[in-house]
Amino acid sequence: MHAVEILAESYPHVVADVIQMENFNSNLVLESSTLVFQIKDHLDPSIEKKLMRKLIPRMIKHSESLFHSIDRSRYPIRIPYMPGRKWNVEKTVTKFLVSGDKNLNYSHVVCEERKERKATVVLLIDKSHSVIQHLRFIIISAIIFSLALQNKDLGIISFDTRPSVIKSMKDRHDSSTRIVKKLIKLSSGGKTDIYSALLNAQKEFSTVISRKKTLVLISDLLATSGRDFLPILRKFNDVRIIVTPRRQTLQLTKPLLGHLRRMNNVKLFLLPENERLILNMLEKVLYF
Repeated sequence: MHAVEILAESYPHVVADVIQMENFNSNLVLESSTLVFQIKDHLDPSIEKKLMRKLIPRMIKHSESLFHSIDRSRYPIRIPYMPGRKWNVEKTVTKFLVSGDKNLNYSHVVCEERKERKATVVLLIDKSHSVIQHLRFIIISAIIFSLALQNKDLGIISFDTRPSVIKSMKDRHDSSTRIVKKLIKLSSGGKTDIYSALLNAQKEFSTVISRKKTLVLISDLLATSGRDFLPILRKFNDVRIIVTPRRQTLQLTKPLLGHLRRMNNVKLFLLPENERLILNMLEKVLYF
């Protein structure tokens, strides 16, 4: 399947023609959502619709599984015991036995809370060709963010020359299915104006009251139109940038990456290829 994906990078129409043969196995094709995204624009509309009908629930279920594996990894933090708070009996007994004390007292009680991610997030998605090649990752990230924030304080914006709102902060009940259906339609085209996208993100943030506002940008950082975006980026309190890996673009953006690393409000993440490493990265983006 990996070999077919490599072929589809350069010849998506050829792979699409082969897949559209009468005896093609849709379940086999669905084993690779990356392949489906590569060839979807070259498929007959009826076949594309059939594949998407099966693919969307699969992707949502897979993303939910990944989220729960991240969610379980949030280690609890210990807090002082107060009457009414829940406490861990097993850890309390262990702490008492290890202490060597003869009598149990409040100092032995282990009281814990989970680390919670209380924030308002705007997810900005660059529609450049080098970024859209990672559409599977983009969709998984959007679903995980939606689950982590309980689909409330989350805005999703895609952009090239102009920004386009996928999910507004006001739309608190958008389902994962609806979000995925919109994201699947993303295609590269036009120049990249990061400045205008950041302006739009500011507007989204202005619609909610939150002490912690986090901007997450998925981009190759190659701004081909618009104004210099660094001044406006400094106005955000908390920025997480996931840079899509491509040798050519990384070389071109090397000076910019240097500037971003020196900014106190920015944290950079290079998108890894391994899914386990991607999970580790998303955990750092979500919970910090």
